[in-house]
Amino acid sequence: NEHIINLTSLFLGFKTFKMKCSEYETKMDLTFSPPLHKQRHQFVVDFVKRNKPKKVVDLGCGECTLLKMLKFHHEIELLVGVDVNGAKVKKRMHGLAPISTDYLEPSYDQLCVELYQGSVTQKDTRFKGFDLVTSIELIEHLTPADVELFSEVVFGYMTPKMVIISTPNSEFNIFMPGVSCYRHSDHKFEWTRAEFRSWAMKVCLDYGYEVEFTGVGKAPQGQQEAVGFCTQIGVFYQLGGRDCCKTLLVNDAEDLFPYTLLYKVNYPSLCDNNILRRVLVSEVLYGAEKLKNRWMEEQADGICDAVALCQTEGGGEEFLSDEADRVKSIVLSSYLNTFV
Repeated sequence: NEHIINLTSLFLGFKTFKMKCSEYETKMDLTFSPPLHKQRHQFVVDFVKRNKPKKVVDLGCGECTLLKMLKFHHEIELLVGVDVNGAKVKKRMHGLAPISTDYLEPSYDQLCVELYQGSVTQKDTRFKGFDLVTSIELIEHLTPADVELFSEVVFGYMTPKMVIISTPNSEFNIFMPGVSCYRHSDHKFEWTRAEFRSWAMKVCLDYGYEVEFTGVGKAPQGQQEAVGFCTQIGVFYQLGGRDCCKTLLVNDAEDLFPYTLLYKVNYPSLCDNNILRRVLVSEVLYGAEKLKNRWMEEQADGICDAVALCQTEGGGEEFLSDEADRVKSIVLSSYLNTFV
């Protein structure tokens, strides 16, 4: 009987272990490819490609990963990042600096990058009138009271044309191993889909926006409708005719500048006359030098047909070479005189 009990216990223990392993494997099958943070950033990048905003600000920019992806989109003229953690921004901000090819081959595109330290619960005059505001996995780090301030600052004061807000979907947590309460120790809350919708619809009613709900990070097969996306996303669009909005109650008489500018750089552009002049001079000098070198090669090879047309008495075969040098001298002199 003792052996039977031991065998029964062993069997039940093995069965329990197998069930736990199976459950763990099911959860581990949810490893996202690409990783979830890359899917969130790609969502923003794709949105920018479609809607072509000129002025974009990323709230809670952290280590500027999203900004580094957006700087390659030529439609953006002003790219701004804000984070309360200035040290984190400073650590990575130089990754947004122009590289050598930006100076060697400037385009007609104009791009200014600005990075600030500041809180999204404070109003700053410099952040009004943007085309797009992004807030990726930020709002869940705020207290409920700060969420109200965030709503007022972003939608009531900044009044951007479009806003993208992403936040964890707590209904999805049942599929995430090791998550007993929140996905991150600093999260103050994690909303269900209904809670997120409730907040978003109130924002729309208060400040004159409409919203579309979507997300990234799909659930296991057959579970998508039941739990939704791992990351839920709200895309807000400003409505016209905002007569009933709280926006009109905001006092704009006083300029506010609480944010600290940490970094600013203007990318070289041919729209800048100085840069355009430098590029043109460089091209002319290159062309003159190329003409001179080609003539010298023809002389060395004994090809004189082209030279005979410009030969003069007393050593005229140097005419092309001398003319190339003269052009270079004139161009350089003219260029340098513009800075005197």
